[in-house]
Amino acid sequence: SDGSPAPAFRAAREAEVLRQLVARHRGPLKLRSLVRIWREIMSGMTEIQQQIVVAVHVPETADKTGWDIARDHFGLGMKYLPLRSSREVVSAVNDGRAGIGVLSAPDAGSDGDQWWPLLAAVSEEMPKIVMKLPFLLSKESVTTNSKVAICMPGPEPEISDVAYVVIETVPGISREKVASTLRAAGIEPKVLHSDPKTSFYLAEIETTSTDAVDRRVIKNIVSIGGYPAQIVTE
Repeated sequence: SDGSPAPAFRAAREAEVLRQLVARHRGPLKLRSLVRIWREIMSGMTEIQQQIVVAVHVPETADKTGWDIARDHFGLGMKYLPLRSSREVVSAVNDGRAGIGVLSAPDAGSDGDQWWPLLAAVSEEMPKIVMKLPFLLSKESVTTNSKVAICMPGPEPEISDVAYVVIETVPGISREKVASTLRAAGIEPKVLHSDPKTSFYLAEIETTSTDAVDRRVIKNIVSIGGYPAQIVTE
């Protein structure tokens, strides 16, 4: 079979299962071990239904943590495809060579070859962000190593706690003006990140309503997915 996503991979559903496990956990077993065990079970059950290929951005230099984070989360039941370019990962998911892609979070700033504007194409045929990794975080975790998982949209939309949106502005608008325009519409961006090659901005927001945004400043807002809130432990 090819790498196209199976219905068994549902990020929000898996996140809810893991939250329930963590909430009722008692005893000396570390939460990291508990989550790893259950993720392996989920991976094995998914493999029974369909072999899913996970494309992972593994650059030749600098940050290679994506490989370890992908293996830790998706487990041994998946087949892995290392790719040198983040855009290659997007392409692999888009054309069906992979069912899941793992890349640096779009706000991490560690990849000069920005990939997130690709997802802003006005098309349902583009991959969407569905999860932020690692899903289990300690308070001391380094957020600059955050990764995201992408996949093609399924028959039902994923439920997210935080949404990623790409914002297209009219010419000559500053980051500060974008931020103030969003706040005036009742939207507090957790992150506001620009792409130097385009007039696009990326924002993380905790609301799905953008109807009140001033369209004289912001021309268009395109959702590129989102993620269930990560579990933060002591």
